[in-house]
Amino acid sequence: MNPPVVHGGQVYQAAKALGRPVDSLVDFSASLNPYGPPSSVLCAMQQALPSCRHYPDPYGEALRDRLAIEHGISSESIVLGNGSAELIRTLPKALSLRRGYVAGPTFMEYEEALDIAGVRCTYVLAKSSEKYVPPVERLSLLVRMTGSGSQRKKRGRAGSSTAVILCNPNSPTGRMVSARHLRALYRTIEQAGHWLVVDEAFIDFCPEQSLIKDISNSTRLLILRSFTKFYGMPGIRLGYLAGSPDTIATIRRLLPPWSVSHVAQVAGMAALNDLPYRQRSMKFMQQERKRFMAQLRTVHGLRVLPTSANFIMVELPLGCVTEKVVSRLAHQGMLVRDCRTFSGISRPALRIAIRHPPDNNRIVHALQEALQPA
Repeated sequence: MNPPVVHGGQVYQAAKALGRPVDSLVDFSASLNPYGPPSSVLCAMQQALPSCRHYPDPYGEALRDRLAIEHGISSESIVLGNGSAELIRTLPKALSLRRGYVAGPTFMEYEEALDIAGVRCTYVLAKSSEKYVPPVERLSLLVRMTGSGSQRKKRGRAGSSTAVILCNPNSPTGRMVSARHLRALYRTIEQAGHWLVVDEAFIDFCPEQSLIKDISNSTRLLILRSFTKFYGMPGIRLGYLAGSPDTIATIRRLLPPWSVSHVAQVAGMAALNDLPYRQRSMKFMQQERKRFMAQLRTVHGLRVLPTSANFIMVELPLGCVTEKVVSRLAHQGMLVRDCRTFSGISRPALRIAIRHPPDNNRIVHALQEALQPA
């Protein structure tokens, strides 16, 4: 059994360890919209509280209908989950997986879900020397080598299958694969009789690269989406999965009843309908990401990787003890994500969420002090 998966956003544990209030910490370890939940969402949740005397809609039909309009797909192609992590856990069983090829280094829940289900996990790792450009060509070559669906059935268990799992844009590296290149990869995967699972938790920051509209004519494509990152509401726990209606029906049967609360469903509707919040968030992120990256490049010894998301991965100087830097920042009230816990990270590195300019300026200054030459 693998060790427990480590996540960012552990503010309560950090506050206890540091002996200080949660509100005194600036959390750069969780990649969330710094605006926090839209005020429209908080208002809608408040108004929904009296309805908590009833069970929630087990299928979330109103929210699914709204998402169907948003993405131009059928509502029968969408299933809601208590965060996308719940949906990830269903995939090995729903797809009868024998093996998962994971484009890494990436979100560790994919490996965890495969491990729990007894499915073989094989990483195809991006390289630090290539600035962690996603290994799409190597994935494509590997898929071709595995042969057709009929060949796989001769080699493996009857009914077993293989999935390629890819996060786009990827966490923790921030690197993105264009929709054009993903479609080419999907065609190769489909011909081999495999599945392509694309986690688009951060795609709201580059929506033109999403494949979700392809769902209607791509029976072996599954798209994971989340309300957590872009709408800054991780405590609400709301995600969804899009795929062919038959596959979605299988996944829905594996989920516990009423896993998505009424309040969460109402929050999702309000978030989707808040166009000003969405426009303001996009404009802010495009401007502040550019400014923050330029500031980080002034820090001696830092290597700043390109990103299409709302976080930045930086590599520390070789020989730098990541744990000491993380601890020093934490004692100054700033939490960052230590990338050593991601499989395939070959150098000391941090993932830093993009927050408001004063917070971002503060961590740049702290890193300059921590990494200044002796």
